[in-house]
Order: sequence, then C-alpha cells, then structure tokens
Amino acid sequence: MHLHPRRAVVSLLASSLALSGAIVFAPTAGAVPAASCTVTPAANGTFVTISGEGFTAPRNLNDGESTEPLNVDANGNFLLKRFQKNVDYTVLAVNEDQSNIFVNCRMVQPDTGTAQPSSTTGTGDRNDRVQGRIAGDLAGRDAAETSCSERPMPDRSQNHTDAYWEAWVQAADRAFDRACA
Repeated sequence: MHLHPRRAVVSLLASSLALSGAIVFAPTAGAVPAASCTVTPAANGTFVTISGEGFTAPRNLNDGESTEPLNVDANGNFLLKRFQKNVDYTVLAVNEDQSNIFVNCRMVQPDTGTAQPSSTTGTGDRNDRVQGRIAGDLAGRDAAETSCSERPMPDRSQNHTDAYWEAWVQAADRAFDRACA
C-alpha cells in the first residue's frame, strides 16, 4: 500500500526537477528583442501616425477590416500615417517562425504643445476655418487702424488647429492690405 504514494511522490519530484531544469535553461525574455507599436492620433483628429520598433520583416498591419504589408526597415522600425480615426491596429507576423507573432498597438495621446504649422493644406474642419477667418479679419482691421507699418501677428499660445491658423493669417493679411491700400 505504501508503494503507490511513494511512487507518486518520486514521480512528482522527478517531473518537477525536469521541468525546473527546462525553465532554468529556457531563454530569458530579455534575449528576444521586445517589439512595440504605438498609434498617435493627430491633434486635429484627421489622421493617425503608427510607429513601431523591434520588428523583423516581413510584417503586416491589420486594422480590423483590412491587412496590408508594412515597410519594416533594416533596424526593425516602421512609420506610417493613415487618414482615418481608427486607433485599433495589430502588427502581424507573416511567417510562423517569427518572434512576436502579433503585437497590439497601443494608443498614446497626441502632443498638445505648441503646434508647428503643418505642411499639409486642407486639414482641419470647416468650422475651424470659418472661425479663423472671422478672427483674422478683425485682427487685420484692428492692426490697420493702429498703424499700417506693422502687420498683425497671430497669438499661437491659444489652442487651435492648423486650419484655423491658416485661415486666420490669410484673412488678417487680406483685411490689413485692404485697409492700408
């Protein structure tokens, strides 16, 4: 009767030693480069920037509706912009033997610091442009009433979209030129 428990204990000890040995000899998580992916929405909400690092090519990007190939460089990085508001993306391995079979991209909040003028025209929504034109027109006329030697300058400490500032500058210059001509 004592043989069964003894065998069970010996079997249990032998299997635990075998498993712990396998765990000791297994590669550490630090040995495999960690891949990461982030999605950053634009401050004006018209596009997202998707960036990743630590990937081996080839890779695909899935947005829940479609899958497209990613251009992963020699350093394992990629960067692309998508003109949509979706923030749920997954980077997929093309080959089954690649590390990091799938990596879910995490969303980070856009930088709301001092906005630099965007080189892309036509961004922003219609209401921002209208508000920028109205405010720029008033600023241009006020500056012309004060002195025709100094053009109006926008106060960019206010938080507005690039579309607002483009419209503001155009309207201010137009109103200033009309009043001072």
